[in-house]
Amino acid sequence: MEQFEAANYWPSEDASDSQNSSSSSSDSEESQPAPRSQLRPAGAALTFVPHADWDPERSYEGERAIHWNMQWKICLKKREQTGESELGIVISPRKFWKHVLHPKVTAATADKLWKEEDTKIVLSVTDRKTANITKRYPKLEVDWKYVSKQLQDWSRFVADGKKMTVAVTFFYQNVDSVKSGRRGATANQQVELEARTNDGKHYPLWPHHVRMLAEHMQAGKPLNGHDDVPEEFRRLVRDAEREREEREQKEREKTRKRRRRDSDSSAAGVLANQCHRCGAGSGVAPNVPPSPSIVFPNSPLARLNVPREDAVKAYSAWHQAQVCTEEQKQHYDAARQLTLAQCYDLNMLTINKPKMYHFFTKNGIPAGVAWRFVCDVEAFLHDHERAGSA
Repeated sequence: MEQFEAANYWPSEDASDSQNSSSSSSDSEESQPAPRSQLRPAGAALTFVPHADWDPERSYEGERAIHWNMQWKICLKKREQTGESELGIVISPRKFWKHVLHPKVTAATADKLWKEEDTKIVLSVTDRKTANITKRYPKLEVDWKYVSKQLQDWSRFVADGKKMTVAVTFFYQNVDSVKSGRRGATANQQVELEARTNDGKHYPLWPHHVRMLAEHMQAGKPLNGHDDVPEEFRRLVRDAEREREEREQKEREKTRKRRRRDSDSSAAGVLANQCHRCGAGSGVAPNVPPSPSIVFPNSPLARLNVPREDAVKAYSAWHQAQVCTEEQKQHYDAARQLTLAQCYDLNMLTINKPKMYHFFTKNGIPAGVAWRFVCDVEAFLHDHERAGSA
């Protein structure tokens, strides 16, 4: 009963809410107890519990205060992603947003490439004669002072056992502008974005580039168009594109050499078959060596000053740093284990790409991971050399 009577003397938060509705306002006006002359007598209108006096672990059931509930959710492209029910709230909506809801929304969207679109608020009370109130605000700029005032106006219903609810829907949209006409891209394909540079050329962006832009925006820096893209980011995109073109050029040269080699092998096979027939007819045994199962390099790759096993481990760790899902990281680790189990090294991966690709896929490694694991050795060595010279 003593606790119940104390609730009658909670000072109202009306004044503090009306002075400043932003989330950056100070709580100092609530941290100091109000003089006895300013305290509301028992039986006065209900008020919110000041945040300075609020204990989130305590039940305020039956105490004289404004009780209200909240249903909040986050939607991306009109589809709900997450949300919760918050029951028995007794502090003001503005304080609840600042100290409880805003941190939850921030945590739920921290690792997402999303940006705020708008927020929808629906105020309701379980009274048949009272209509719902719907409001819409840009981004997260909700007028919590208005919400507090409306709940205070409806607080008379609380004494009659009515329930007040604030339903909040936060609408988000993707940060990236993926072209709608390009569909069916696999997880191993690049994100189809464009980065305009000073030369007017458009460059593709990869997922780690998009993450860099997201971090740029989360730091509070503008990104309203191409002119806001940092120069350092442009340089990294151009460097990545140049390296990609160099790798593709090397792959094309290797493909041409492989085709010439296969063509020469086919011609040698025809001659060997002819010689076999000739030898069979003349009693001379054929002397054609079998095709080798392993291709040996004409010149070695760049060497790392570490044991071969450690180089394979470093290569796997480098791949795992390029992906964000735990599933793909595990696939790259499995490829490492298979490589070491057969005593293969990076040179053998590079020279025997088709054989190693089939070896990995045959042993359960996804095709995209297998392709990357056999094709990116030179890129890894290039990054290693560049890091060492930095």
